[in-house]
Amino acid sequence: MPIQSVQFTGFRNLRPLQLELAPGLNLFSGANAAGKTSFLEALHILGRARSFRTRQLDQAITHGEAGFQLGARLRTGSGRRIPVGIARQGGRLEARIDGQPTRQLSELATLFPLHWMGGNLHGLIEDGPAIRRQFLDWGLFHVKQDYIPVWKSFRKRLKQRNAALRKGLDSKEITAWDRALVADGEALDLARGEYIQALEPALRVLMQEYLPAADTLALSYRRGWPDRETWHEVLIRQRSLDRNHGFTHSGPQRADFQIQYQGRAVAEILSRGQQKLLVIGMRLAQARVLKNIRGLSSLFLLDDLGAELDIENQLRILHELVGLQAQVCATAIELPPLDTLLRDQSRLFHVKHGALQEVV
Repeated sequence: MPIQSVQFTGFRNLRPLQLELAPGLNLFSGANAAGKTSFLEALHILGRARSFRTRQLDQAITHGEAGFQLGARLRTGSGRRIPVGIARQGGRLEARIDGQPTRQLSELATLFPLHWMGGNLHGLIEDGPAIRRQFLDWGLFHVKQDYIPVWKSFRKRLKQRNAALRKGLDSKEITAWDRALVADGEALDLARGEYIQALEPALRVLMQEYLPAADTLALSYRRGWPDRETWHEVLIRQRSLDRNHGFTHSGPQRADFQIQYQGRAVAEILSRGQQKLLVIGMRLAQARVLKNIRGLSSLFLLDDLGAELDIENQLRILHELVGLQAQVCATAIELPPLDTLLRDQSRLFHVKHGALQEVV
C-alpha cells in the first residue's frame, strides 16, 4: 500500500511537517545535513520499527522534545485510507494501525514492504553470511505468509537445543529437541532454496542494462550442511562436537549464498560501481518477485542516489522502479535531469535546515 501522506514531529533536525507523497517518485534535494536522510530514517522507523542509524531511538528525538511521533496514511487498492503511526516517549515505542494498538511492532512491516538502499550497500557482497540470510528472510517474510512463524519456531528450538548442549544433557534429551528442530529447519531450507531459484532469473533480466554478460549471473545457495547428508544425519554425527562447544555447528543458521558473474565471485571481477548496481539489482529483483507472486508493490528508500552512479545509471534505476510500480523516496544533493516520463511520475522537494518544501 503506497503512503499517501506523512506527519512527523519531534524527529531529529526535522521541523514539524505534513507532506503529501506521490505514489511513484518522491525526490528530495538539498545540501548535506539539511535533513534528507533524517526524513528517510523516519520512514524506515515507521515501516520497520527500527532505525538504520542507531539502536537507541531516544537519540532520534529532537533536542528539547519529550519524544517523536511519526504518522502516515496508506492508500489501499480500493481507495480506503489507513492511518498508521509510531511514537517514542518515556523510553517506550508504541505503534497503531487504523486506530488500534499493535500487538507486535512487526505488524508495521506487513503493510508496505520497505527496501532501504543507503549506507554500505556493498555489505551484501562483502560482509558475512548473516546479512545475506537477513536478505533472504526479509524477502520470504513478504512472499510466504507462513514463513515467519516457522522461522520464529526454528530460532526458539535452536536456542533450546544449544542450552541443552551447554548443560551437558545426555543424548536422549538432546535428541528430544532434534525432531521438531529438523522439521522447522528443513522447511526454512526448502523455502530459501525456492526463493533463490525465483530471484536468479529476475536478477539476470534486470541487470541486462548494466552488465554485458548478465546471463552469466548466478546465485549459489549453501544450506548450512553438506548436500550429501540430511540435516538430521549431520546433527547425529556432530553431536559430540556440538556438546563439547555448547552450540549447534551446522544447520540453516549457517546458510549463505554467493553471487557469481562469469563463473567468479563478483567481488573479484566487478568494480565498486558495478557492485553497487548489482546490489541495487538484487533489491529490484526482490521487488519483482514479490510483485509477481503476491501482487504487492514495494517502498524504496534511496539515500544519496548519485553516489558512485553516473547520471545515465541513476535514470535507468528510476525507470526500473517506475516499471515495478514502486513508491520511491530518493535523496541527492543535486537531482539528475528527469525526462518527461519520470517528471510525470514525480514530486520534487527541497530540504533546507530541516524544512521540506515541494518544488512546483
